[in-house]
Amino acid sequence: GPVVVAIDRDHQLAHRWVQAAPALRAGYVLDDGICSVQVESRMRLCLEDGLYIWAWAGLAADPVADGERECSVVRRGFSLAWITLSDKGSRGERADASGPAIRDTVAGSLELSIARGVIIPDEPLLLRAALMDFCLNHAFDLVFTTGGTGVGPRDITPEATLPLLDKRLPGFERAMTMASLAKTPHAVISRAVVGTIGGSLVVNLPGSPKAVRENLAAILPALGHTVEKLQGDPRDCGQ
Repeated sequence: GPVVVAIDRDHQLAHRWVQAAPALRAGYVLDDGICSVQVESRMRLCLEDGLYIWAWAGLAADPVADGERECSVVRRGFSLAWITLSDKGSRGERADASGPAIRDTVAGSLELSIARGVIIPDEPLLLRAALMDFCLNHAFDLVFTTGGTGVGPRDITPEATLPLLDKRLPGFERAMTMASLAKTPHAVISRAVVGTIGGSLVVNLPGSPKAVRENLAAILPALGHTVEKLQGDPRDCGQ
């Protein structure tokens, strides 16, 4: 297995792990038979000579001793991140109900190893940075946005998302539109896009918790299979 090194295990923020396994993703568990650490966030550490190395911060189930050891990498469910687009929410003037609705709805169908979310204003540069960080740096399996999919002056989510996608998945988009149209004719306004960035599945969702649940109901059965195929599952899709 990969060799990992515990650094500053009493650091006030987290146990930090340098690792030689490039495929490590948020939510994975490192286990050496004595201690288990679930990695949560990736960071750059500055060494004494001014060079940077990548490290993971995580939570340990048991005390971690300093030093090098070989660990197995275990995946226990899917990792999920959400990005809530809300000018008022980012200023603390509105609680984020849609992000937790995403987490709770998906958790009802898929086992989740970790779920994290952020609230940002409706700014395209911030959204692109958050998407790239969640998808390529932390490598979450599922990355959802909520809000900003309509035609209002500050609705910028699809425009910010689309140029970043490696592959677009119009089938997901059509399924969500059809599910929404069964509830309201206003669903034709949505411009939500779905696709992949690296090994992450990215889904634009509406801003209201009710619409979030309606859209997710249409695609939940395909989420796990899509992520597995995206990350290299060789099994035939008909199995």
